[in-house]
Amino acid sequence: MNPHFLYRARFLRLGLFVLAGFLLTSARGETPPRERLLLDFGWKFHLGDDWGLGEKLDKAGVSLGPAAESFGDASWRTVNLPHDWVVELPFDQKADTSHGFKPVGPGFHDNSVGWYRRTFDLPASDKGRRLTLQFDGVYRDCRVFFNGYLIGHHESGYTGFEYDVTDLAHCGGPNTISVRVDASQFEGWFYEGAGIYRHTWLVKTGPLHITPEETFVYSTFPDNVPGDRSTLHVKTALRNDQSGPVNVAVSWVVLDDKGRNVAQAVDSAALASWSTRQFSQTIPLDSPALWSPETPQLYRLVTTTGYDGEVMDQTITEFGIRTTAFDPDKGFLLNGKPYEIKGTCNHQDHAGVGSALPDHLQYFRIAQLKGMGDNAIRTSHNPPTPELLEACDRLGMLVMDENRLLGSDAQNLDYLQELVQRDRNHPSVFIWSLFNEENRQTTPTAANITSTMQNLVHRLDPTRLCTAAANVGNTFEGVDSVLDVRGWNYHIEPVDAYHREHPAQPEIGTEQGSTVSTRGIYANDSERGYVSAYDDNAPPWANTAKQWWGVYAPRPWLSGGFIWTGFDYRGEPTPYAWPCINSHFGIFDTCGFPKDNFYYYQAWWTDRNVLHILPHWNWAGQEGKEIDVRCLSNCEEVELFLNGTSQGRKKMALNSELRWNVKYSPGTLSAKGYKGGQEVAQDQVETTGAPANIKLSSDRPSIAANGEDVSVVTVVVTDSNNRVSPLAGNLIDFSISGPGKIIGVGNGDPSCHEPDVYIAAQPSHNVALKDWRMKLVDGVGERPETASTFDDSQWEQADVASEGGPLTPGQNAIYRTSFDVSADEMSSPSVILNFGTIDDNGWVYVNGQLAGESHDWAGHPSFAAGKFLHEGKNTIAVVVKNVDGPGGINHGVSLQIADNPKPVQWKRSVFNGLAEVIVQGTKEPGTIELTAHSDGLQSTTLNISAESATPRPAVP
Repeated sequence: MNPHFLYRARFLRLGLFVLAGFLLTSARGETPPRERLLLDFGWKFHLGDDWGLGEKLDKAGVSLGPAAESFGDASWRTVNLPHDWVVELPFDQKADTSHGFKPVGPGFHDNSVGWYRRTFDLPASDKGRRLTLQFDGVYRDCRVFFNGYLIGHHESGYTGFEYDVTDLAHCGGPNTISVRVDASQFEGWFYEGAGIYRHTWLVKTGPLHITPEETFVYSTFPDNVPGDRSTLHVKTALRNDQSGPVNVAVSWVVLDDKGRNVAQAVDSAALASWSTRQFSQTIPLDSPALWSPETPQLYRLVTTTGYDGEVMDQTITEFGIRTTAFDPDKGFLLNGKPYEIKGTCNHQDHAGVGSALPDHLQYFRIAQLKGMGDNAIRTSHNPPTPELLEACDRLGMLVMDENRLLGSDAQNLDYLQELVQRDRNHPSVFIWSLFNEENRQTTPTAANITSTMQNLVHRLDPTRLCTAAANVGNTFEGVDSVLDVRGWNYHIEPVDAYHREHPAQPEIGTEQGSTVSTRGIYANDSERGYVSAYDDNAPPWANTAKQWWGVYAPRPWLSGGFIWTGFDYRGEPTPYAWPCINSHFGIFDTCGFPKDNFYYYQAWWTDRNVLHILPHWNWAGQEGKEIDVRCLSNCEEVELFLNGTSQGRKKMALNSELRWNVKYSPGTLSAKGYKGGQEVAQDQVETTGAPANIKLSSDRPSIAANGEDVSVVTVVVTDSNNRVSPLAGNLIDFSISGPGKIIGVGNGDPSCHEPDVYIAAQPSHNVALKDWRMKLVDGVGERPETASTFDDSQWEQADVASEGGPLTPGQNAIYRTSFDVSADEMSSPSVILNFGTIDDNGWVYVNGQLAGESHDWAGHPSFAAGKFLHEGKNTIAVVVKNVDGPGGINHGVSLQIADNPKPVQWKRSVFNGLAEVIVQGTKEPGTIELTAHSDGLQSTTLNISAESATPRPAVP
């Protein structure tokens, strides 16, 4: 018998049981073949460009400032990722309008550069493993250093990237990552934030490892129509990073949503040293469960590789089985049937946190959209964070996955390839959008570029078509002449003519609507920056909800479309500028509170019985005046009542709304909706009393105690009868206790300039360290002069506050001083030792213990000194090695002693009765208590349970 066959059979048996075995080894605490460790906790952050690029071009591994391995960052603020520093900045009327009046970008350089640092230990057992740093997204233009070496420069703020740091790692010791982020230039014309605003990871594998980005699984059916039997196509790539060839095997095991093995395959081949090889198989699968937004069924592909009967690596890939197609006459087809896209375009920011969204906020936002009948989103105008696609896969939401720019140069094609390879296993992704509204999209050059991009996508993913968001009318020039699917941004008038002239090309509404409205406002107010919430206002290029949907709904060949936008977003205020700081386009505001148009779409996008009255019924001083009253409903007829008196019964036209002019009288405005003559829905609005109470409610009663999970808390001001006060604007103070913290607040007011984030004040006082003495020495190794008890009384006095000198090139010296620390100072939460400069190299000892090193003559090193101090007399000794020019300790030395921190006072005004608080748990279980209080209102407390949970594997 062929021994190769025996090896394959043995490995197949191993592969079928390897998932259970992997889980068992992990439970016992043994090292799994692959570790993907979250690297989000405990970063140090500094805002400002005090040190330049950090690069030193003449020698490798010798970087400057915070890029240096030995840099002292003890005085920097500690942050967890994801982190957006722009949301922390105050608003500034002189700043860029499109980016929401935040002082960042051109003209605000000091606010546009930030440094991040993270130090962690690697165990000695990692020696021999491959170690990779992964960044899901950094905005933008970042330089990454590892242990002092510049390992990469990445410009795009929207694409992920990774670096192999195996050769640079200190296994069995500390390792330092430094990241310089420069947001001085914008990539978009909307709020983008700045910082490491997506997750970071440390991945550990063996020398033989799977390359996950090249793992691809997709399904096919005969004639692309789902049936009782599908064929799975699985592909993966193995990398052998060792000096000798190996005979490898790879197995694929398919698990259903209950963890049952439903299909498997195996392959094997010789793999040369330092090389990559592709493997692929087809696997039959009977009775597949189909994925759709209504039934988001998921499978898992377990890919395992190894040799000599040993497992060397394993990955798990979630995927779904479904078919997608576009028909020029029937529109989009999902699982062989016409499926109308009822979608929204969305940017990636949210109230309170800017662009740095905790994972649960992705699920929260998708759930809000699904509540109005939304079944698709477009990731405008950039690749999304991976967690958004995971939420769409699991909750059921189609995705138009959008590339950032039109370009066939090497860099832009690399970005496009990374996007497709990263996201092609997600069943939610149904089409690729190559770009948005490029200026030269009608030119032959743009057509050429688009063809190159589209061909690349088709090579990487044969299952999906491409489109682009084109803001042109009835033209077949440029990109539209080559695209798989014509995308329509606005221009609803020429769609019929275009379809007649190009009947073979499928079409989809990539961006429609752009109705502008402000939640709870019913008259345009340019002074305050508000737009009426009636479906009446749209910019010149756009349309109201009724206008665009009235065109798209009866035309199946348009495939449906995407509204601009699902949520309000920071920046791009329209139609007003200051005081507005965010858009009015959303069906939801920035917090996720629905505006009135939510009910228009819910009425015509769902099968629910919908009836909604607008506006509110608080119009003091307008008694007897006619109020524009509307009902949003899918009922056949609606009758309106004021204080029990009928105002008339009206028939509802398809995809429309109903209107009455009602003379205002306080009381109750109510409506009844009828289908087939039977009452099926009711709604009412009432005149409310003065604000009296605060109500708190969470989107879910408990969260995981893993340091990441959040609860989205709604704040409501009500009257004494617990009715929402639609005009309330009370300022609410918040306090929190237990294992949780507030990370952001918002209220959806597009003209509110209150902070979304409150940074904890860190009061401290500085104690200048004087009375220094100095002695020239021959060497800089471990010196007896650094001992805490060494007698330096005969040394000469030294001035450490001078501008430079006294050491000449090649001289070495030891500086010493002593000082007293009181019992009160020892109780300080932190004591930082700050130096002006140590020129050129310094080793700092506190009470004879090495506190750190400095090797940058221009740096301002700082060291955590508290753990080395004791009550009474303490000593500091600094060994200095000068290289060029005058050297020594210069510009002063001080102890920065933190005072007891003051609790952060979080607060936010409600807007038309509502506000939002985002609460994040720690890693400790328990009860989080959030209390809200305001002058003149009844305060309240909400309990959120932080449940014990196993945190994601993370770098300690």
